Amino acid sequence: MIDYFDIMTILFINKQIKKMRTLIILNPYSAKGKGIESKDFIENELKKWKIDYEICITRNLEDLIETTKKNLSKDFNNFISVGGDGTLHYMANILAGTNKNLGIIPMGSGNDISKNLDLPTDIKSCCKIIKKSKIKKIDLGLINNKYYYLCIAGSGFDSEVTDLANNTRFPFKGSSKYTYAVYKTLMTFRSKKFFLSYNGKKREIYGMMVAASNMQSYGGGMRITPNASSQDGLFDICIIKRMSKLHFIKVFPKVYEGKHIEDPLVEIFRTDTMKLDSEYPFSVFADGEYICKLPVTFKIIPKYLNFLAP
Repeated sequence: MIDYFDIMTILFINKQIKKMRTLIILNPYSAKGKGIESKDFIENELKKWKIDYEICITRNLEDLIETTKKNLSKDFNNFISVGGDGTLHYMANILAGTNKNLGIIPMGSGNDISKNLDLPTDIKSCCKIIKKSKIKKIDLGLINNKYYYLCIAGSGFDSEVTDLANNTRFPFKGSSKYTYAVYKTLMTFRSKKFFLSYNGKKREIYGMMVAASNMQSYGGGMRITPNASSQDGLFDICIIKRMSKLHFIKVFPKVYEGKHIEDPLVEIFRTDTMKLDSEYPFSVFADGEYICKLPVTFKIIPKYLNFLAP
């Protein structure tokens, strides 16, 4: 039931905002079916807020991409992801650089992107944001002039961790899945030589990983770059240099508060473009999704996506 305050808010918003059309794209497989279980509740809230919407339930990744693309030419203003960071990632790649607005009702295991953008996680508050349709323009990362990403891209130890976490099921879920993957990967991982080119510099370093961040955290709350911003036109680059397993075990818990950056074997710097390679053919993951193998070029594209925000 909507209380008096909500009724007055709806009336005010209806007077202030022009008619907006919204497409809800629901991933029924995210968070073990949480999205599809919430479908009726989501629709009830959308109707309470008098939101003009259509809903599409996708069958697989190809269907998600095709559904988003084919509706670009229609009169939808808002495209809402009901799913996790992966669903959001693929939709952002299609909506980047357009006048369409991307929003989210988070239903993933980590939901790092919504947390980084200080967005609510409850359905009622998310629907209120959709109704108000207030826009925040955010930067996007770009890999090899082809693949956009919202949050963080990494290669080395973290890409090995992400690959394992993505293929880990019961009994782990959410952030515990990533924590398990970190310690499991640590058992066999060896640091490698990375080659970096940025700001007119060329460097070779022995390290565990390199991450190009547009936001602060990933992996269910690991604040790998605690001062990163998606509105400053710059990456925060994090390098974890070669360290012993014992040293890593000591430093790792600090990442959840962003205090790992105080360690001398952790380096942070900013740039808008960087080339990255390694002596080992590491994978590159972005927003938790596999992108390609090294080498890669990272570029920041300022204010390239309209995102619905409070």
